[in-house]
This record gives sequence, C-alpha cells and structure tokens, in this order.
Amino acid sequence: MNKEQLYHKCIDILNERIERYRAEINIIKESAENEDKTKGDEGEGSSGNGYGSNFTKILEYLEEANSLKAKLKQVDIFQTNDTVKQGSLVACSNGNFFLSIPLGKIILDGQTFFAISKEAPVGQLLIGKKIGDSISFNNNTYVVEKIY
Repeated sequence: MNKEQLYHKCIDILNERIERYRAEINIIKESAENEDKTKGDEGEGSSGNGYGSNFTKILEYLEEANSLKAKLKQVDIFQTNDTVKQGSLVACSNGNFFLSIPLGKIILDGQTFFAISKEAPVGQLLIGKKIGDSISFNNNTYVVEKIY
C-alpha cells in the first residue's frame, strides 16, 4: 500500500470536483446573462430565473471542496506511526482506512480504501490504536493489522 499515491488520488478527486463546480458556475452565469439579455431585448425586467438557488448550492459545494483540499494539505503523510493518528493509513481485517478527510470510498490499484476524518465514528475508534488492537463498529470487528 502506498500512502503517497492514495494522498495524490484524494487531491485528484478534489481537483476534479473543484473544476466541475467551476464549470457549472460558469454555465449558470452564462445562462443567466443570456436570459437577462433576452428579457432586456423584449423590454421586460428580470423576474427571478431560478438560477440563484442552484448557483448558491454549487458555490457552497465549491467552498467545501476547497476547504477539504486545504485540510488535506495539512495532513502529514510522511510520519512514522506506532499508533493510529491523523495521516495514518490503517490496514484492518475488514477494510483499509486513510485518516485524512471525509471523501469516502476510493479504489486505487484494485484496492478499496475509505478516506475518513478522525472525527468520523470509525476514525474516533481507530485513533490511538496499535497493531493487534481491535474496534467494533456496526456489528463488525476491525483488527488493526498494519499502520502506514
């Protein structure tokens, strides 16, 4: 398992989201401008086109993606770990967890990882654990097999 590759995959996912949200914002802006021009040509005032709520929602998503990217950049992936902490990649008997930011399921080189925050329920249970320790979550037992 390569924690650095996983970290860069997370950055790539966030960059893709950011670009998609920026593109959607530009489309909404262009649509609103074109509608305003059309209404202006017809001598009508702008009467609320419904773009505002979508625009606001996408701006919030963009802000969240940028915030997650900033938080991810603060994660030290080059630390050595005897215990699980922020930045750890944890191989458990029932799954692999990257304690970083809440991105969810990530598939890299055919392996499944879950990028979670240390505030997530599983993250809270894993923090401070050592190899051989176990946690129980949702009627599943996870034994810490390796910490990267």
